[in-house]
Amino acid sequence: MKPARDAQAITNRIAAVVFIGGIGGGLVFPILPALGLALGIQGFMVGLILSANRIARLIFNMPAGNLIGRIGPRRILTFALTVESLGILCFSAALHLGHAQWWLLSGRFIFGIGSAFLFVGSQAAVLMMSEHADRGRKTTTVRLAQNVSVPFGLVFGGVIASFLGNDAAFLSGTVITALSAAYAFTALPAMGPRPPEQASKSQAGIRAILRAPGLSFVFAAWMANLLIFLTVQGALLATLVLLIEDRHLQIFGMQPQGTSGVVMAVMIAASAAVASLSGRVIDANRWRSTLVFPALVVLAAGFVVLGLAPNLWGMLAGVILVGLSFNAVSLPMMALMGDNLSREQQGPATGALQLFGDIGGTIGPMAGVQIALHLGLGPFYIGMGALVAVALVPMFFVHLMEGRSGSAANT
Repeated sequence: MKPARDAQAITNRIAAVVFIGGIGGGLVFPILPALGLALGIQGFMVGLILSANRIARLIFNMPAGNLIGRIGPRRILTFALTVESLGILCFSAALHLGHAQWWLLSGRFIFGIGSAFLFVGSQAAVLMMSEHADRGRKTTTVRLAQNVSVPFGLVFGGVIASFLGNDAAFLSGTVITALSAAYAFTALPAMGPRPPEQASKSQAGIRAILRAPGLSFVFAAWMANLLIFLTVQGALLATLVLLIEDRHLQIFGMQPQGTSGVVMAVMIAASAAVASLSGRVIDANRWRSTLVFPALVVLAAGFVVLGLAPNLWGMLAGVILVGLSFNAVSLPMMALMGDNLSREQQGPATGALQLFGDIGGTIGPMAGVQIALHLGLGPFYIGMGALVAVALVPMFFVHLMEGRSGSAANT
C-alpha cells in the first residue's frame, strides 16, 4: 500500500474509533443529571459531577499531546477507550454499591481522562500523518466522526434508558467503548506512516513550540479554539434552553428541554455537514485563513439572529448559521497550526489546542449564564456576536502574515 493511501486508511480507522467511543460516552449524558437528583444528590454536587469530565481534561490534555508522538496511535487510543469504559462502569456501580455521588464523580473524572487522550490523541495522530495537500481532509474526517457520534449516543442512550433502564444504558456504554478499545488495538499501527518531508530533528514540547518561527499561527489557532468553545460549545449550549423558555418557543408541544434538544441537534447536523465538505475546500485554498473570514462573519450573524429571533423559525435560522460556521473557523486554523510545526511538535501543540478549548468551554457556561441573566438573553447573544466580529481584526493580520511567510509551502 502506498504511504498516502496507507495514511488515509489509518485516518479512516481512527475516525471509526472516535465515532464508536463517542457513542459510548454520549449515551450517558441524558441520564446523569436526572439520575443524580433522583438519588438524592444535592444540586451543587450534580453540577460538580457534570464538570468533573472537563476538569480532568484540563489536567490531562497536555500529557496526552506529549505522549502521542512517543507511543503512537494504537497505544494511546486503546488506553483512552479502556479508561473511558472504566469510567462508564463506575456509573453502573453507583446504582448498586452505595455512595452514589462518589462513584458518579469518580466515573466522570476517569472518563474525562480517557476523553482527553481520545480527542488529543486522534487529532494529533492525523496531523502527524498528514501533509499540506491533504491536511484539511484528514483533520475534518476525525472531526466529523466526533461531531456525529455524540448526538447519536444521546439518542441511543435515551432509548435504552427509556425501555431497559439506566443500568442497561450504562452497561451498554461500557461494552461499546470496550469494544472500540479492542478495535483500536487490532486495527491501528504502533506508529503512523511519516511523510518524508516531515522528517525533522526539531525538539518537541511547549518550549520548542514557543521558539518556533510559526508561533504566531499556532497561537492564533489556540485562540480561535478558545473563542469557539467559549461562545458555541460553552455559553450557547448552556443558555439556549433559557432563551427558548424566555421566548415561549415549542417544537411539537415539547417542554423547553425537549425543544432545546431538537434545536441543538439541528445545529450539530449543520456543523457535521460543513465538516464533511470543508476538508477539500481547506486543502484547495492557497491560504488556510481564507475560509475563516466568511465563517466568522456567518458565526457573528448567527448569534445576532438568535438574539433578535422573535419566533421558532428565527431561532432555527440562528442555530443553522452557527452550525454552518464554527467548524469552518476551527478546522482551517488547526490545519494552519500543523503547517507551521514539525511532526514532533504537533502532539504537544494539539494538547495545548484542546486545553485552550476546554478553558473556553469551562468559562463559557459559568460566566454565560450569569451574564445572560444580568443583561438579558437578547443583549447577551448580540454581545457574543460582537465578540466574534472583533476576532476579524486579528484574523486579518494572521492572513497578511500567512501571505508574507508563504506558510502554505512550509510542509
